[in-house]
Amino acid sequence: MKKLFFILVMSVVALQGAFAQEQTPYIEMQTRVEREVAPDELYLSITIKESDYKGKKSLQEMQESMIAVLRANKIDVNEALSIDFMGSSVSYKGFSGRVVPRTQATYTLKLGDAVLMQKVIYDLEEKAITNISLLSTKYSNEDALKIELGVEAMKRAQEQARAFAAAVGQDIGKALSVNSWMSQSNPQPRMYKSAAMAVGESNAQDSAPAAPVIAVSKLTYTINVTVRFELK
Repeated sequence: MKKLFFILVMSVVALQGAFAQEQTPYIEMQTRVEREVAPDELYLSITIKESDYKGKKSLQEMQESMIAVLRANKIDVNEALSIDFMGSSVSYKGFSGRVVPRTQATYTLKLGDAVLMQKVIYDLEEKAITNISLLSTKYSNEDALKIELGVEAMKRAQEQARAFAAAVGQDIGKALSVNSWMSQSNPQPRMYKSAAMAVGESNAQDSAPAAPVIAVSKLTYTINVTVRFELK
């Protein structure tokens, strides 16, 4: 019985608090803060197939070529490179009955910026390793950025609320309630040439074109905040 009475008392207190808050004059502001950032974690997928080299190069040889390129670019292979798949099978070519090996491996390479990524891609292409794609991109300092955006949104809401209240000769007090939600754009990872470099390549006639600049899509973080301030 005492427990039931305690629950009833607490419920009444909660209702009184909610009622009192509803009776408090307030001003409610909605703010939005958005920021674009360049990803600093780029994940490349690299696939090597023996069939692409028509029996002239083995998987082991091409893998060694790839690792040599990475080390030449001062990449810690043990930390940055991982293997996702490695397999070998055979099939029969048409009616000749000739055995065709199907040995291949797929790797994931983690890089820190687009400049290094561009250098690695072109160096690998020079070694005839061309099956390369951008898997995903990330921003390593994401948690700190979310807090920074949240603080900026709250300050902006407070500044706007104070300005609006001052327009009618009043001021604001404490925040009565806060609602916020965060969104993040995750565009399909892609690499593309800059327009200027593309034009430069098309106009080049007598000399070999310079390597085009590879750009990476930026990530967009957005926070929306709704704050209710006491009106005094």
